[in-house]
Amino acid sequence: MALYQPGHFSIGDATMRDAAAFDLVAAHPFATLITPAVAEPLITHCPITAQAAHGSTVLEGHVARANQNWHAWRDGATSVLAVFHGPNAYVSPSLYTGRQNVPTWNYAVVHVAGDLSLVDGEDDKHALLKRLIARIEPGYAAQWDELDQDYKRRMLGAIVGFRIAIGRIDAKFKLGQNRIAADRDNVRAAFATGTAPERALAEWFDRLVSR
Repeated sequence: MALYQPGHFSIGDATMRDAAAFDLVAAHPFATLITPAVAEPLITHCPITAQAAHGSTVLEGHVARANQNWHAWRDGATSVLAVFHGPNAYVSPSLYTGRQNVPTWNYAVVHVAGDLSLVDGEDDKHALLKRLIARIEPGYAAQWDELDQDYKRRMLGAIVGFRIAIGRIDAKFKLGQNRIAADRDNVRAAFATGTAPERALAEWFDRLVSR
């Protein structure tokens, strides 16, 4: 499940790549989780956050217990792939200086491969949810704490948590790096005043692409 990665869209510096990747994960935590299987891959869509753990970074999330995909994770560490979709936008050839051009699509995406293990004890799941709340909506923490204990216990029983030990990070930021400077500048200028995804791509361009 390797990511197609032309050289001009990759980030050569590993520290810069990982920092960009984790920033994208934080901004777009709703991920596609893929588990290889004999018949066909198992695919789950769920929120996943990056969390500090014992001096390293792991991914954490949870799924509904009714979602039987988690059964594939019961027998120990399971190799999985988490895909985080960042901003994406259509690029019109009208933004290029030459007529001999075709449309394309710019986007940012991060693939994280690693070994998944279950988190299914009530106390451990409660701690996992507290970390998720702290990342996604810190203001909800007080309301969660005030919920009826029996209700919280039922909610915790209805989910299965997981933790992914990160093995490989692939980050692809297709921002027009393969275009001439004038074309890059035209796209960047158009995106900077465009839709929310376009503006986000312009911000990534400013951060990652030399002008």
